Amino acid sequence: MVVNLLAATSSIPSRTAGGILPISVPITPQVAVLASANLTLPMDSPLDNRVELNATIGIAAIQNIPQVIFRLYRDGTPIFSSRQGLQNAAEQFYVIRLITADFNVPPGAHIYSLSVEVTGQNQPAAVAGPITLSALAFGPVSN
Repeated sequence: MVVNLLAATSSIPSRTAGGILPISVPITPQVAVLASANLTLPMDSPLDNRVELNATIGIAAIQNIPQVIFRLYRDGTPIFSSRQGLQNAAEQFYVIRLITADFNVPPGAHIYSLSVEVTGQNQPAAVAGPITLSALAFGPVSN
């Protein structure tokens, strides 16, 4: 079976560490939206498709050992989440990589977005870059 590239997009708010002012990570249920990418699947796209999502986030623990949650959304609906514990000693700065897939996405325009939140009080963290979000749509595919 031939698999075609249907669409591609990327959002790169910051290419390097320190490329942006630090973004304080809010406490759940508040979130900080770090990146958004618009992806348009052609109207004749096969329904058995796959959108591969890749994100990179540079983040640092400020105090204590924060737990952060990263979420990916399609059109405001959560489709993926990952929890990461951070230390604030020798390994204060982390570059987190998220990879997932979204299956059977309907044709048309979609907004993929990436957010972060910290799970508890007195566990501050900050995003300082890099920040990237990319989406590649393929089809037809088997799940």
